[in-house]
Amino acid sequence: MTEPRAAAHLAWALGAAGFFFAWFHRVTPSVMVDHLMADFAVGGTVLGTLSALYFWAYAGLQIPIGVFVDRWGPRRPFGAALLVAAIGAGLFAMAGGIELAYLGRLLIGGGAAFAWVALLKITATHFPQEKVAMLSGAGMFIGLCGGLGGQIAAGALVDTIGWRATMWGTAAAGTALALLVWTIMRDPAGDTDGHARMGDLLADLRAALVRPAVWLVSLGGAVGAAPLFIFGALWGVPYLMQVEDASRPEAATATSMMLFGWGVGAFLVGWISDRIGRRRLPLIIGMATAALLIVVVLYVPGLPLPVIGVLLFICGACSGTVVLTYIIAGELVAGRAQGGAFGFANMLIILSGAVFQPVAGWLLDRQWDGAMVGGARLYKPDVYGDAFLLLPAAFLLAMVLIWRVRETGPAGTDRP
Repeated sequence: MTEPRAAAHLAWALGAAGFFFAWFHRVTPSVMVDHLMADFAVGGTVLGTLSALYFWAYAGLQIPIGVFVDRWGPRRPFGAALLVAAIGAGLFAMAGGIELAYLGRLLIGGGAAFAWVALLKITATHFPQEKVAMLSGAGMFIGLCGGLGGQIAAGALVDTIGWRATMWGTAAAGTALALLVWTIMRDPAGDTDGHARMGDLLADLRAALVRPAVWLVSLGGAVGAAPLFIFGALWGVPYLMQVEDASRPEAATATSMMLFGWGVGAFLVGWISDRIGRRRLPLIIGMATAALLIVVVLYVPGLPLPVIGVLLFICGACSGTVVLTYIIAGELVAGRAQGGAFGFANMLIILSGAVFQPVAGWLLDRQWDGAMVGGARLYKPDVYGDAFLLLPAAFLLAMVLIWRVRETGPAGTDRP
């Protein structure tokens, strides 16, 4: 550690709170699907695009963010970004048409984009290496608790006070968090490279990104995260409401188990990985198991909703091993380009949400038979079944990609 324990843990806690906020926003459209379809008079493709704009803005900023935090540290860019996200939430809340909602969602995604890279940078520079995977997993767990809140708490709020008032509340919370980051968080000595030339930092980043292993593990993480974005962050709630006849709170609770499991799995696999000194093996086992479990959830008929929730939790825990792809990418890269490597890996993972959410919506729309309930489109079970073949296929492809990357942990052979 480069700073006193209290300062390091405070910085980490604020970074984790920002990631909680980012995940809350990432999944809230899933509990508003029918309301947004009715209010804006749109179908699944447009709604998928609205949700995915978060991911496009988030992903497009990841490499610049990595360079920013490598050079200036996380505090200033992170604090400003949180305020941008809060402004976006306010615009979304007041949107009378889809265009302003698009702008608000873009600003939310752009502001939230800083949270995970800032948290990884804080973890890598404030704590010893033998704790990095565990603390990264713990940060992912806290972020996924934000996803849990975005499903359960936001679902209840939408039914109680409406989606607009819910978004105004997130705007206020984001503003408060931005003020806390600006006023009490400090970048420790040695956490920035403020005197380095930007050209040198970019040259280091370019050297890192010509490594095929960095691309393979980042692509593996992106494909492995896609099922969470498709089912856990958007289409799971309407699926359970329409196919399993669940109420919105019941559907949100069951779907949130996948998000909660992702966080628990990320924390546990970080601890396990640090203990055994390996990164790749837990990833491969996690992806294979997640593929089997999602097939059971989607294609075994007659499962009670509580059983579906348990299976989604375990599936999420297994797919939460994706957090190790960030660690591998960072371990493949030398010191001051590490933030850029984190950003690159995160860019590809978030792009999977930007790509696959509207693709899933398009697959649903192309087989829609015209049925509607309360102004929202109603999709038949077989339509969901065809579209959701994407989920096990993604887990299996991720397993193949990660298999091709050599081990980088303390027990591995591909260390820089």
